[in-house]
Amino acid sequence: MRISPTFSAVVLCAVTALTAQAQQPVTPGANRNPAPVSKLPQGMGFAFDSQTNAVTASGVRMKATTQKSNSVSPTEGVLVVTININVASHFEAGTTYHCSVYAIGGIIDIDTGTVDGGLENANNFATASNGKYSCTLRIPYAWTLPSSAGADSGLILAFGVAAVNTHSEVQRSTLQVDGIENLPANGATSKFTFNVAL
Repeated sequence: MRISPTFSAVVLCAVTALTAQAQQPVTPGANRNPAPVSKLPQGMGFAFDSQTNAVTASGVRMKATTQKSNSVSPTEGVLVVTININVASHFEAGTTYHCSVYAIGGIIDIDTGTVDGGLENANNFATASNGKYSCTLRIPYAWTLPSSAGADSGLILAFGVAAVNTHSEVQRSTLQVDGIENLPANGATSKFTFNVAL
């Protein structure tokens, strides 16, 4: 079963609108002094293609830098995202749960959706333990972030989970966007845990 483009667009618009309304200001990362991002950039949205097990972003542009890559030390770290899955629906025997995370981090222009940092994506299958399912995705990154006192900074995470039967048919899926997180400090391992229900 493939999700129709119209349904995906409606869900994407609803998630984007609700997320933009629910944003709270954040404190800048310890390695920079920019102002915090207080809302999702205008026109930014996310989609989850459960057939390919990938969350993608739209309305995001990478800033073309005028600096040589070796003139600024990269901001490095690891994002560890755990998604706990509450299987509340009845699915066919043999159903697997596919997880995907999309991360946007760095200095973000909320008017244009331009990112001076990095876009990261990771996908995995959930594992079962005592009848509970979860995915843990480990995302190492190295972003060249120029120092910019007037810029906004942050980390935006979108995550999706799909229940897929043995015939590769998607029985149910969910896409969620986390609030804007602090930009992690250089060298940090940042852990995030989310709960979803299918």
